[in-house]
Amino acid sequence: MLVIGYLGLIAGLGCLGLLQASRIKRRPKELREVINAMALLDTEIVWGITPLPEAFGILKERSEEPWNQFFAELEKQLLKGENMRTAWLDTTKKLRSRFCLSEDDWKVIMDISKGLGRSDKAEQHKQLALAQKHLEAIKESAGEDAEKKAKMWSYLGFLSGAALVILII
Repeated sequence: MLVIGYLGLIAGLGCLGLLQASRIKRRPKELREVINAMALLDTEIVWGITPLPEAFGILKERSEEPWNQFFAELEKQLLKGENMRTAWLDTTKKLRSRFCLSEDDWKVIMDISKGLGRSDKAEQHKQLALAQKHLEAIKESAGEDAEKKAKMWSYLGFLSGAALVILII
C-alpha cells in the first residue's frame, strides 16, 4: 500500500511540474496570436476604416483561445457604450487569469489601449506597429526561455516527488 502512495506522490508532483511546463510553453503561442491580432486590427483601422467594436468582432472570429474571448468582451463593452481605455482595462482585469503571459507582456498590451479610439488612424497605426515590435522582441526571448524552463519544470516535478518519497522513507 505504501508503494502505491509513494508512486501517487511522485506522479502527482510530476503532473504539477508538467502542468507548469505546458503553461510556460503556451506563452510564446499567446504572444504570437496577439501580434497577429494587432496586425489585423491595424489593417481594419487603416485600410478598412472599421469602427473599433466591429474590428474587435472581426478579431474575435479570427483569433484563437483565449484571445477570442478577450476581443469578444471588448466588443461587448464597447457596444454598451464604454470608452476604449476603460473597456480594455476592465477586460484585461477580468480575463487576465486565462492567459500565460508575464507582467512585462501585460504592460505592453495595456499600453495599446492608450491611443486606440482617441487619435487618427495614422497615429493608431504607429502605436500598433510599435506594440507589435515590442511584442515581437518579447516573443523571441520567451521562445528561447520556454524550452529551457519547461524542461526544468518537468524534471523538477518528478524529482521533487522522488525527493519527498525519500524523505518520508
